[in-house]
This record gives sequence, structure tokens and C-alpha cells, in this order.
Amino acid sequence: MKQKLSMLLVMLYALILIVSPVSAQNVSAIEAYQTTGNYMVTKAPNPTFGNEWFIIALARGEYKVPKDYYDKYYDNVVKHVQSVKGELHSRKYTEYSRLIIALTAIGKDPTNVGGYNLVEKLSDFDKVVWQGSNGAYFALIALDTWGFELPKTATTTREKLIQHILAKQLPDGGWDLSGTKADPDMTAMALQALSTYKDRQDVKTSIDKALNTLQKLQQANGSYQSWGVTNIESAAQVITALSSLNIDVSKDQRFNSTFNSFFSFYNAKDGGFKHALTETAANGMATEQAAYTLAAYNRLVAGKTKLYDMSDTKKQPSTPEQPNKPAPPTSKVSFKDVQSHWAKADIEAAVARGLLKGYEDNTFKPNNSLTRVQAVSILVRALQLTSTSSTPFTDISAYNDETKREIAAAYEANLLVGKSNKFSPSSPISREELAVMLANAYAHQTGKAYTAAQIAPLKDIAQLSEKSQQAITFLYNFDIAQGADGSFHPTNSITRAHAAKMYVNFLKVVEQ
Repeated sequence: MKQKLSMLLVMLYALILIVSPVSAQNVSAIEAYQTTGNYMVTKAPNPTFGNEWFIIALARGEYKVPKDYYDKYYDNVVKHVQSVKGELHSRKYTEYSRLIIALTAIGKDPTNVGGYNLVEKLSDFDKVVWQGSNGAYFALIALDTWGFELPKTATTTREKLIQHILAKQLPDGGWDLSGTKADPDMTAMALQALSTYKDRQDVKTSIDKALNTLQKLQQANGSYQSWGVTNIESAAQVITALSSLNIDVSKDQRFNSTFNSFFSFYNAKDGGFKHALTETAANGMATEQAAYTLAAYNRLVAGKTKLYDMSDTKKQPSTPEQPNKPAPPTSKVSFKDVQSHWAKADIEAAVARGLLKGYEDNTFKPNNSLTRVQAVSILVRALQLTSTSSTPFTDISAYNDETKREIAAAYEANLLVGKSNKFSPSSPISREELAVMLANAYAHQTGKAYTAAQIAPLKDIAQLSEKSQQAITFLYNFDIAQGADGSFHPTNSITRAHAAKMYVNFLKVVEQ
């Protein structure tokens, strides 16, 4: 009897293994991404216009595509753009946004595709938003990929797009294309577009409300429904949004079950993802969305720029603030996009001192994120640090010798934290990371580390390391940075505006 029972249990266990979906426990995000990459390349061996999401997923996840794969795609796109004389669609302007995102993902300039400027197509605001809120989402994302500026005659502006998105938020905290109840996909897409501006108070309030809505929309197992169907695309958009907001879905208690649910749609047989659990084979659209979601998540974990921040694909990786020595002081500096900005005085002071520079179109772009290499270069030049040796970093070879020397000088002065051989130069620097760098710089300049008897009364730093708590307290006590609403927001990336304020205030301290 016992033998029969044992055999029955073994058979039952084997049956469970056969019918159970692949879960996060037996396939990693990296492994799943590799199989989806193979799936997409196999499905589109000669990619052309219309394969943009495949291209975005492959490029941003850094999948090792066949030789000349992206060149084939670009050549096919050029032929298509020229064949339609630059008019991709008369009404659906997401066609332009999608192509801009794909081209910047592979380092190609969308302002000159076979002689046509695709970015300028987004100048007409009414046409951009004609098809709905998603037109505004992706136009904003497209413009932010490389920080594009539209002509002065354009009716589209970033601020107008942001306000349009905020105005379309429903009373329940989410977004929908045309309905009155929050849809998880549309809500997540709105968050992806707004993520670059998450430090703005109006945007932050909107984001917090939407995150609460997404939490409520989850089913018991963390999955999401759209149009009455439990599907992977909805979960994928949510995870992409969270990654864009620098939230690790696998560690966030509100959404970690969504991460596990996401992998239940993985189809080990063909390496793709199914749209619904009832399907027996991978679905192309489901797989492309799952793939760029995995790319977004893996980039977050690796400390790289977010999915749609293509600043790392530009041909010249050096910082905008590049000359070796600060520019000579000027009596007055002014930019057209900071006239009513809260940090106007700090920005003008930082530029006057040569710490940061504006752009050729007389803008400062105060809300753009500061990268790690930019943060280092500014501080090294301000303190006139020099280097006598190289660094152990293996990911800075693309930078010019001058920038490498600046990174080496920061490393030699013990300004940098961590012992990894990766510097992640193009990744945005977080508020916590810059705090530690400035505290280390203070110790280097004064010969003594700052140690406070009492940690700053900020409610979101208690779980940080002691070193980070002391560094943030240093900023707080010396009025270099105070945080907002009783919080420091340590994981948020530093904007150029916040950087201007912090660097100016820091130099006041060390130069006393």
C-alpha cells in the first residue's frame, strides 16, 4: 500500500512539473531576455520599418545581434522614409515617436533620415495628440531620448505635453485611452513618460496617485487584466514603468508578486512569451513587450540609464561641461528655460563659475538628469584635482583622455564609492551617490571626515548605510541640500538644477 502511495505521489509531482508555467524561480530575467532576443532576431532576420519595438528591445538590452543587423534596419528605414517623402502617417503621430525612439536606441540621428527631419514632425501639438493621450506619452519620450529641442515656431513643448498628460489623469488615479476607469497599460505608459520629471512636485503627486491605483488594480497573484483578459502586456508595461521610476519590482512589496506573475507567461518551448496563459505558443507582440520590459529591468539592476534615456548612445560620450578648466567668470548668464525656475539663481551662479554650461540654443535643460561622469568632471574641475595613475574601471574606454584623467583624479582622491571595476559613466547619479561623493570631497579638502552626533531628521534615510546617512547629514547640516517634505529621496536621480544648487552650496562650505 505504501509503495503504491509513493508511486502515486511521484506521478502527481511529475504531472505538476509538466503543467506548471515557468516561473521566476527557474528562469532569470537575464536568461529570459536572451531567449526572447533569439526569438525576435529569428522572427525578423531582415528588420525594416515596423519592427521598431524589436529593435528597441534588442538594442536597450544589448543583445548580441548578427553582424550588420542594425545597419540593415537603418538602410531599410531610410528607403521607406524616402519612399513616402518623410510622411509616415497623416494622423498617427506615434509612428514618428516610435521611430525616433528606435533610431536613438541604435545611435542613429532621427533629425536626418534620408534627408528628412523626423523630430520636427512632432512640432504640431494638435496632430501629436489627435489619436489620444498615448500620442503625448510617446512624443515626450521621443523628445527626451536625446534631449531634442523643437523649432521656436512649434506649438508642441515639453511643458505642454506634461500638462496634457496630467490633465488626462482620471479621478481614480489612472489613465485610459477614452474610458473613465483606469487601464493598467495606459496608466503605466503615462508613468514612463512622466518618469523623467518625477522630481517636479506636480508630477510627483500624479505619480504617487497612479502607483496607488496600479497597486489596487492587481489581481490576487499580482497579474493584471485589460479588456477583461489577464495578459502579460499589462504586467510588462507596469514593470517597465516601475523600472523607469527607479523602482526594483522584485524588491518592492507592493509589486513583487507582479514580477513572479510576469514569468508565468514565459514559454520555455520557443523562448518567447504568451499573451494569455491559455495560449500554447509565444506571441510576437507579447514577446516584444516582455523583451523591452526585461531590458528595462536589467538596465535598472545594472545601474545603467533607463530604457528610454538614450544619452548613452550618442556618438560623443564626453560631458557637455567639457573644457579642462572652468570658463572665465561672466557678469551675467541667463537661459530662456530657467527664467521662472526655482533654481534660477543657483544655475546662473554655477554657470558663472564654469561648473556647468548651457546649450547652444540658449537653454539649460534644468530637469535633465546628471550622469555619473558629469558629476565627477564638475567636482574634479572645481577642486582642481589631478591624477598620477589610471583607474581599475573597464567601462570608460570610449571616453577621451581628458575625461579619463578626471575619473582617475576622483578615484585617487577617494571621492568614488564601491570597489567594482565598473564605473557606469553614463548612468544618472542618484542623490545618495552625489551626497557621498561631496562628503568624500569635503574630507579630502579639509583632511577630516565630517561626523555628526545626530543623523538628519529625514524620514527616508534610516535604512541607508551609516556612510550614506552621515553624508546626507553633512549636506543637511551645512545647508547644501535639505530634501523636500521631510524626505531626502536618496534613490532619485539628480537633475541639472539640483546639481547646480548643491555644487554652489558645497563650494561655499569648502572655500570658507
